[in-house]
Amino acid sequence: MPHTPHLDFPRHHPRRPLGLVLPFLTLGLALVALLRRVVLARRHVSETEDEYRDARHRVLLLGGGFGGTMIARELGKHYPNSHDVSILVVDRSTNLLYTPLLWTVADGRVNANHVSVSLRGLQSGSPFHFLQADVQHIDLDRREVETSAGIRPYDTMVIGLGSVTSIPDLPGLREHARRFASPGDALELRNHLIDAVEAAHRARKPAERAEWLTFVVGGGGDTGVELAATIHEYLTNGLLAAYPWLADERPRVIVAGRNDRLIPMSTPATSEHVREILAKQGIEVMTSTSILSATESTVVTNHSVIPARTLFWAAGISAVPVVTHLPIEHARNGSIVVDDHLRVKGYPDVFAVGDSAWAFSANDGTGVPPTAQASQSQGRYVADLIRRRIDVDLSPTVPYSFRTRGRLALLGRQTGVAEVGGRVVTGFPAWVLWHGYYVSSIPSWRNRVRLIGDLIISAISGRETTQLQLNPRPVPDSYARTSPGDGHGERIADNHDATTGASTPGTAPTETPSRIS
Repeated sequence: MPHTPHLDFPRHHPRRPLGLVLPFLTLGLALVALLRRVVLARRHVSETEDEYRDARHRVLLLGGGFGGTMIARELGKHYPNSHDVSILVVDRSTNLLYTPLLWTVADGRVNANHVSVSLRGLQSGSPFHFLQADVQHIDLDRREVETSAGIRPYDTMVIGLGSVTSIPDLPGLREHARRFASPGDALELRNHLIDAVEAAHRARKPAERAEWLTFVVGGGGDTGVELAATIHEYLTNGLLAAYPWLADERPRVIVAGRNDRLIPMSTPATSEHVREILAKQGIEVMTSTSILSATESTVVTNHSVIPARTLFWAAGISAVPVVTHLPIEHARNGSIVVDDHLRVKGYPDVFAVGDSAWAFSANDGTGVPPTAQASQSQGRYVADLIRRRIDVDLSPTVPYSFRTRGRLALLGRQTGVAEVGGRVVTGFPAWVLWHGYYVSSIPSWRNRVRLIGDLIISAISGRETTQLQLNPRPVPDSYARTSPGDGHGERIADNHDATTGASTPGTAPTETPSRIS
């Protein structure tokens, strides 16, 4: 058989599509370079004190809250690159606390850091400047403000220093009532609820156990009803799951308000819906009720004495001292009485917004509520007036009018009340609307992403019930400390009762010991 020669044909290897890779690579590098240029262009340029003083028009914003930051950002849009106009925000904190979302921290679903927005972060792409300092004194006649970082003059000033919780000087009230106004307060609320349940677990007597499991909220406004609902929600749907032996000892949550209905600034229909939802959850509603005094284990009202070891106060606010000390007209709570253009009477170059202002809406004559929504509305209005002052715009201005977008209240597990466009929505739709509105309106996309992540994780894995002590508790005197370096650390003093904290040498407890496991 004749030999057939092997023909070795060349193999054709597929060529790598370099013609496609190179254009995409070039486009990617170009996009990165463009993004870098955009970021650098938005980078904030700092300002020296001398540059502020030498500016043609100096706008001094006291307070970095909802009103102050709104004014700073709005003015920044009109004067993005102007060296003639200096916008300076002064606040003791470097963060904008988004207070409506504090409830999600208190009920164990959200990290406390994620409800605060960095003021430095808001400076990106905006020309306003920030000074961390305490406002110590305001001199309206000399047009300057004394801060812990020095004196700052102004050409236009806005006072928006917020408020503090006002607790009446009634017997025992300031000593025993707890406040709720900050992330620290939200964490302390959780800590206290854990302490209270642990104390109920240790209690020997049913009456004492009931006292620890009774929680009174003074104030029937927005803060009061949401606080009561948050306490009830955290206990029943979070914390008490770890204490099944207390299942028969249901917590008692009471909200007491002086008005004849809850949330008196809302419509009667909304008030009734709120009362029904709270009552359905087992929260006791006491209207036309004034708290007269408090002790370690009781809350006294004009109707009865409530055995309770916890009292939260949410029944009023007052202006900060630096505002109340100004020699101008004040309202009863110390806020500044302003005219229909939110100006301080007698000082046309000074405005007041938020809780620092006692204002009325020109469209219906009603008082402007102390809410974040109202503060932002006032901020937009005042920013426009300041712009007119700077640009010497003499066209007539309309008085300030507040038109609410609606009212939202979070009232427990997947329920709430929403008053929008004259309609009242309750239940799960209101709960979804509450979360959607507040998460989307926080002025930071980073916070939005983190909040959504927190809410998803808590829905899957449950609420945070770990106690986080912000301040270390003092070591009791009954604990004796051995000399350092002996390898034994601390020891308990002889005959120390670990359940009560008392040391009684030579004696035995006369009552049955409480459960400590």
